Amino acid sequence: MKQTKWYTHLGIIIGMLVVACVYMSPALSGKQIAQGDVQKADAMVHAQRIEYEQTGEAPDWNPTMFGGMPNYYGQQHSAIQPIRNLLIMRPFGVERNIAIIFLYLLGFYVALLAFGLSPWLAVVGALGFGFASYNIIIIEAGHITKAWAMSMMAPILAGMWLVLHSVLSEENKSKKARRQLLWGVILFTLSLALQISFNHIQITYYTAIACIFMGIAYAVVALRSKCFGRMAGRVGILIVGAALAFGSNAALLLGNEQYSHYTMRGGNELTVTPSDLYGDAPLSASESNATGLDIDYAFNWSYGIGETYTLLVPGARGGGSGERVGKESAFYKTFRSEQAPLYWGDQPFTSGPVYFGAIIIFLFLLGMLVVKGAERWWLLATSLLAILLAWGSNLMPFNEWIFTHLPYYNKFRTPSMALVLANACMALMAALTLKHIFQGERTEAERRAINRGLYISAGALVAVILGVLVFSGSSAFSGAADRQMEAQYGSQWQQIYDVLVQDRRALLRSDSWRSILFIVLAAVVLWLYNNKKLRQSTIAIALIGVLVLVDLWGIDRRYLNDDNFVEARRLELRRDQYDFAIDEQATAYGDHDYRVFNLAVNTYNDSKPSAFHDQVGGYSPVKLSRYQNMIDFYLSRHISPQVLNMLNTRYIVLQNGQVQRNPDAYGNAWFVREVKPVASANEEILALNQVDLQQVAVIDTTKFHLQGSYHGLADSTATISLQPEKPRRSNRLRYQSHTAAPALAVLSEVYYGPDWRAYIDGKPASYVRVNYILRAIEVPTGDHTIDFRDEAPRRQQLNRITLIVSILTLLAMVAAGVAVYMPRRKKETSIQ
Repeated sequence: MKQTKWYTHLGIIIGMLVVACVYMSPALSGKQIAQGDVQKADAMVHAQRIEYEQTGEAPDWNPTMFGGMPNYYGQQHSAIQPIRNLLIMRPFGVERNIAIIFLYLLGFYVALLAFGLSPWLAVVGALGFGFASYNIIIIEAGHITKAWAMSMMAPILAGMWLVLHSVLSEENKSKKARRQLLWGVILFTLSLALQISFNHIQITYYTAIACIFMGIAYAVVALRSKCFGRMAGRVGILIVGAALAFGSNAALLLGNEQYSHYTMRGGNELTVTPSDLYGDAPLSASESNATGLDIDYAFNWSYGIGETYTLLVPGARGGGSGERVGKESAFYKTFRSEQAPLYWGDQPFTSGPVYFGAIIIFLFLLGMLVVKGAERWWLLATSLLAILLAWGSNLMPFNEWIFTHLPYYNKFRTPSMALVLANACMALMAALTLKHIFQGERTEAERRAINRGLYISAGALVAVILGVLVFSGSSAFSGAADRQMEAQYGSQWQQIYDVLVQDRRALLRSDSWRSILFIVLAAVVLWLYNNKKLRQSTIAIALIGVLVLVDLWGIDRRYLNDDNFVEARRLELRRDQYDFAIDEQATAYGDHDYRVFNLAVNTYNDSKPSAFHDQVGGYSPVKLSRYQNMIDFYLSRHISPQVLNMLNTRYIVLQNGQVQRNPDAYGNAWFVREVKPVASANEEILALNQVDLQQVAVIDTTKFHLQGSYHGLADSTATISLQPEKPRRSNRLRYQSHTAAPALAVLSEVYYGPDWRAYIDGKPASYVRVNYILRAIEVPTGDHTIDFRDEAPRRQQLNRITLIVSILTLLAMVAAGVAVYMPRRKKETSIQ
């Protein structure tokens, strides 16, 4: 095979960047997408960015949300970081969403080259993956880290395939086999290290499932080929590569693993519920699993079994919950709205369908019939398992067993996300199918086999689509979200529903014929080429590529198009009127270092207020489990003034936006006169409703011990106060205290023992957790300076390890690259 010139690859890469720019063209003029998750993330770290600009220190603690929580998960010092930044094109100033699409295409292109496809076939496969609807829809939603991680799925699999497949080379010790092995190790290790660094572990978990299935398939091949020993050696090499990739992200992985035990994803130690206090509060979703997420919460976004049909026909379940409709639609004619709740699937709501592409599904099915080898089986098995996992609660016996028994699986939510794995595998199989058809001259028997496959795969899919159309007349076209809308609209619902059914039926019909058209056109092109009616492979490949792109592009533009872009200034964080009101009152009263309880927003699902003031609420997918319990028991359905006071909640924003000052807040620190011992977390959280929290500290004596007893009247002259620091430094707090006798000071700061260290007059001191979530420290007689510092000692150690391992990993890759290149260089020298 003629070797492709480097400038061909460069031209293709530039072309992929151009395609990404065309799709995101408004971004070239400075416009941005209003991405919900990105806006939340920006608000979450807004105050920390300002602090970094003012002090030069990156805070590890975020005091602005949920009373305070760790801020560093996802951060690390690794030599992989410059490569990561290069791939997401940060040094070049390329707009983030353009860079995401480009990375989708680039990652899949490189992977398909590794699988032995020609550059032009690799382009077709890259387009098939990069523009699958879910990949584009998550950009609109702002799931950035997920998108980056997904772009590395195929390169990881390709690198592993090169390593395992090198065993099957005609001459195992040949230079070609050694090069294949070394490049495979480099691609596998680097891609895995990059994917982990993007910090979406659920996507890495799905990728690992595909790797396991590939490993099983090649173990069977090795047994049949009687080379199991050599294959075991290759697996050992992959394990070393994975260890280097993990080691290059040790601070991120182990830091997240440590922190996860303290979050909602680490389970819940409580067996009591709010109903034990009030008798009318339902069991919270986070209160029934001791090791991970509650299964009902985790399975909340489960793809419907029938809804899986959208992989082939995008409008099969109405598209999105806010589907764009034309002026010819029944909904627009009736209600004069260009957005309609057409979605009628099993999920609570969705931005749009998961659509792999009619041509991709067709080529996947064709590949199952005509492509030989291990790839067919592990790609099929992985795709089927991913679909079963995506069904979540709709296939409860199977998925409940998986949720309970598969290691770490109960840390993840949104089962429908598993479809990204099926998407990558089906797109890969589709590309391998094209490779099989276009790889060279064929015998008459081989052409007949391909023809037979074309008839069966295209015929079967067309028959399924027509069958669904025929039987859809008996469908109610009603989904889970309709029940909520019925309760909302009451007697008006029937009219709305009748109109929706018309448009839902019309969308199913039009998209069905649309999918049939693309399947037939692709099948015709392949039939013409296979039967030598179209002899130019370049033209045939180009036609397939155009059809794939037009198919997917057309659906993508329904959910992410120019209308999603707005002027950048409209997305800038701005203070609300209540923020100004809080500032005015705080200045007038001399308040500093206080918290706000904001009822004018979705208190526990909105991070914007955290950009400007420390909040009792906020938004975080990894909030501390104990704080979530406090929300469930005392800060949501039933609001405890005592709990708000102990959190130093100085200002309350009412639902109408009015601001009230709370004069009863306990302040940043106070001395108690009594300690109430309890023997479990259950007793500890319930006791908060039984004592005066300004006078009594509740402590779980099974975990913490105090040297003093602290019973009786408090010293009336005792004082303790937080010393304000400008500019603020979130990683440290300093208090000044004065007591005439030893006393116990309670601080209005959330307890997080792994990172925070205490010092009294510069000497290390121990502190304890009280009142379920707060810190307390025993203060000796006299005047003292009490410091709390977020030192995160384990994280600092892990960062050093990560930096060393990542540097060694890159050096090993360079050495491997030299080993690959040098033999070829010597050969060229000898010819001269």
